[in-house]
This record gives sequence, C-alpha cells and structure tokens, in this order.
Amino acid sequence: MKKINQILFIATILFGLASCEKDKFTDSIFIDPVEDTDSYTYEFDQWLYEHYTVPYNVDFRYRLDDNGTDPNYNVVPVSIGMADTIAHLALYLWYDVYDEVASEGFLKENGPRIIQLIGSAMINASQGTEKLGLAEGGIKITLMKVNLMETDHIEQLNEYIFKTMHHEFSHILHQKKTYPKEFEQLSSADYNPDGWQYTSDTEAWQMGFASPYGGSQAREDFVEIIANYIVKSDADLNKMLTIAGQDGKNGRKILEQKIEICRTWLLEKWNLDLDALRAEVQLRQANMDWEKIMNLEFLNK
Repeated sequence: MKKINQILFIATILFGLASCEKDKFTDSIFIDPVEDTDSYTYEFDQWLYEHYTVPYNVDFRYRLDDNGTDPNYNVVPVSIGMADTIAHLALYLWYDVYDEVASEGFLKENGPRIIQLIGSAMINASQGTEKLGLAEGGIKITLMKVNLMETDHIEQLNEYIFKTMHHEFSHILHQKKTYPKEFEQLSSADYNPDGWQYTSDTEAWQMGFASPYGGSQAREDFVEIIANYIVKSDADLNKMLTIAGQDGKNGRKILEQKIEICRTWLLEKWNLDLDALRAEVQLRQANMDWEKIMNLEFLNK
C-alpha cells in the first residue's frame, strides 16, 4: 500500500509539471483562431486578429453569443457592415489615440480583453432607462445600439460608442487603482441612484455632474467626468461649464474641481495626460477622412 501511494504521488508531481509547462503564458491570452477559409466572415476575422488580438490582446466580438449577454434582455446582433465600420473607427478614435499619448504597450497591458458589439439597446422598462455599455470585471466592454449609429454623426458616435468606451475603460482603471476619496465628497449629498434619470442636463450640470447619469453614484460620476471631458468639443464643454455656473449655482466650480482631481489621478497613477488625450481626440474628430480611416492610413505615422 505504501508503494502504491508513492507511485501515485510521483505520478501526480509529473502530471503537475507537464500541466505547468503546457499552461505557460504566451504573448497573447487568446488561442490562435481556427481558420475556416470558406467562412463568409473569414477575411474580417483575420483582419480583427491582426489589428486587435495581436497588438492589444483583444477579442473583438461581433457575433451574438447568448453566454455573453444578459438573459433578462432581448438583444439584436450587430450587422457585419457596422461591425467593420466600428472596428475601424475604434482604432482611429480610441486605440491609436492611446498609442499616441500613453506609454508603449499601455492598452495591451491595461485595456479590456474583450470588446463585444450588440446591435440593439438593452432597455429597463421599469426604470425607463437603457444601457449604453458595460464593463465587466476589468475584462470586457460591451457596446450597444451599434446598428442605429449614423457614422457621419460624431456627436451620436460619441454618445453611444466612444464616450461609452472612455467611460467603461475609466472604470477598468479605477478598479485597479482607486480614485481619491475627496472626489466623492464634493457631491456626496446629491447622488441619487434611483432618480437620476429624471434629472435634466441643466440640472445635472448645475449640481456639478457632467451628465444626469453621473449623479447616480460616485464611481459613475468619476468616469463620466473623464469621458465627457475627452469627447466634448470646446463649444460643448464651454456650454456645460457656463450653464453650470448660471443663476448663482455652484456647478461650474464643482465640475472644475472634479476635472482637476481626475487630471491629477490619471497623471500620478497612470502617467496619462488627460489634456493630451483630449487634444488628440478633438483633432481626430475634426479630421474624419473616411478613406484614410478605412484604409488605416492613420496607423502609418
């Protein structure tokens, strides 16, 4: 019996060593895709692998997977044409922006591992709200309502796609390195998790929130400040700050304090220059050359 136990013990060690050898990490956390050259989407899948999985360790998902969506909602898959367009735009207005401004490999190390596109919205009928995006455990960002996007309407693209991406990515960053407690103290008495949807933009701004949703809770407030500051044009940003300070309201002062806290946090914790990030996004939004975007000519800097 003792000899049998010794044999089993040795076998267990050898199996463990073999498993460790097999499980060594490679440059990518994703298995190389199975090539089905007869697939309708073969070329697009290879393009995604080359431009997302290899450089950023991202699985860019556009097929609808029931395991990847909330069963409490009915959703519609994204069309392959819109998936292709959004994939190009995301490189132009998001990934390549961080490559330009952040340290080398920043997104490969800290960015989401999965980006999932959904064609429709996810509606909560009881609350009268809809989800525009989700960030799950610092791993996955889900973007919704993609089929309804007007690709020549930058304000709409920002509202439903790119502001959402900056919003959800900021969640990922603060889940890794928490934001300062002083931030939530600025509006601690005004957060309204159950009634924020009944607040207008003007009311939210004059309370010191970048959006009504920012007034729901502190962590949403924090990422909404960052996302809105990055994507809003100078005119829209100035409009928000001006209205926030009208009628003797203290909103402008609070907003400016929050922006400064976010600016300092990103620089100190992540070596990210918020103003440089915003300037690059604004420059690209003002120069939407579709031929260059779809041909990826902006990558050849």
